[in-house]
Amino acid sequence: MTTTQSTDYNIIVMSDPQPWRLDLDNNDPNNDQSRWETTVKSVRDSIQTLHREKSFAFGIINGDLTEFGRRSQRESFRTLFAPSPLGFNTYVGLGNHDYQNNVGDCAEPSNADYSMNACARGMVFDMHYRIEEYRNYATSGNFRYDSSEYSGSKAYSWEYGDIHFVQLQNYPTYHVVLDHWAASTINVTDSIDWLEKDLIQARNRNKTIILNFHDGNQHFPEKSSQEELTFFKYMLEHYGVKAVFVGHTHYVGQDNRYGGSEIFGDVPVYNSGALFKGDYLAVEIHGTELSITVYNGLSGTPQLIEKWN
Repeated sequence: MTTTQSTDYNIIVMSDPQPWRLDLDNNDPNNDQSRWETTVKSVRDSIQTLHREKSFAFGIINGDLTEFGRRSQRESFRTLFAPSPLGFNTYVGLGNHDYQNNVGDCAEPSNADYSMNACARGMVFDMHYRIEEYRNYATSGNFRYDSSEYSGSKAYSWEYGDIHFVQLQNYPTYHVVLDHWAASTINVTDSIDWLEKDLIQARNRNKTIILNFHDGNQHFPEKSSQEELTFFKYMLEHYGVKAVFVGHTHYVGQDNRYGGSEIFGDVPVYNSGALFKGDYLAVEIHGTELSITVYNGLSGTPQLIEKWN
């Protein structure tokens, strides 16, 4: 979809709502629905308050939408963070808790699916259908994606104003085969080749590029070959990536503040912490320049923590 878009606008970047994990004593992240919904509703309410001030064009949630990919956890997430309760559209990606940690280890008997890949497959199907929805968002200029129902990396990209946004899901080299005793196999592929083609097109349109994915410092370097990591760094440098937003660690931070990363080179990496702890980033965009403010909303109101420029 192509629409006339402002080059000056605000977005919000989040990660790790992870129902039903909490930073509280005696938390069972797979059996603490009521406390999670009460706690995180306050965070959601603070985001709504900040939206009334800043009019977010859209939001981004970089992974761990659930604790273990269960359908009941997905429903808790939707209750608080779907577009209608937030007041603006969100673009989401999957994290390791959604479809890496539960491979071969999570059935859904309540949904009559006894495959031990049921939870991971449910998250991948859900992501594919979300991508189908995103294609029609008014904010989804030049929307591209790498997804069919049973294959693809689920990576996608869109443009708003002067910025080209990319969502690479768990991490760029993640891949997995999710079989099922009574249904077609899902083949989740890595996104490296797709990403290069996407970046070439973005640069040809003179767009400034922002990457999003979940895990930038654990499984990505541990599970990728040196050749893959070197090529990823080359792409960031060669195509002039402006910034990378990640989650996973549950700690807000500027993860490559002084540059020199073996994976990211000198590209700034911003970690949005964890929604279940109240963390999120408000990003003010003026043309191609970013100004980032860290907030915490556990109290129910947005508390300004610090500013990054």
